[in-house]
Amino acid sequence: MKKIILASQSPQRKLLMESIGIPFEIMPANIDEKAIIESNQKNRAQKIAKAKADFIYSDFSNAIIIAADTFTMFNNRAYEKPENLDEAKQMLKEQSGQHGFCFSGFAYIDKDKNINVSDVAVTEIVFRKLSDFEINKYVAENQVLTWSAGFCPAYPAGANLIATIKGSFTSFTHGLPMELLMTLLEKSGVFNEGE
Repeated sequence: MKKIILASQSPQRKLLMESIGIPFEIMPANIDEKAIIESNQKNRAQKIAKAKADFIYSDFSNAIIIAADTFTMFNNRAYEKPENLDEAKQMLKEQSGQHGFCFSGFAYIDKDKNINVSDVAVTEIVFRKLSDFEINKYVAENQVLTWSAGFCPAYPAGANLIATIKGSFTSFTHGLPMELLMTLLEKSGVFNEGE
């Protein structure tokens, strides 16, 4: 079977890939994301995902490369990972009761099948109105410094913060749009091999 590389060290993306039941390798793309300047965060997520895929492709051109990058936007602000617990609390207060967007840039390269796709999946999010007690408890009990916007909906405590979503479910929960990925893996013939 052709080598499949996930250009991400995200545990959430790894979980989704493992759920498919196909072998893959994890190889984070060491690019300087801050060097990719783009005022439109939707476009920036797509450009970063494409840059990650291209970086890995330069050394593994015969593999299938999968890359992604996710931004959460509230009040026209892109929320990165908080630098400390106080910032995480402030982020959650700002997002409480608000309507926002999750942009997941996505890139997929399979040279043998002449597939080179980059796209972006969009999810609309509405946060529940959160109490100070909930925010303090969430920040104290979860790895908030490892997640953009200080929360992760892939786990029950993070999912509990959300009132509604509309759009790409797995992009929002795990940072990988499976509705795009599965179609491309089928085009690559991944599920036909070994039968």
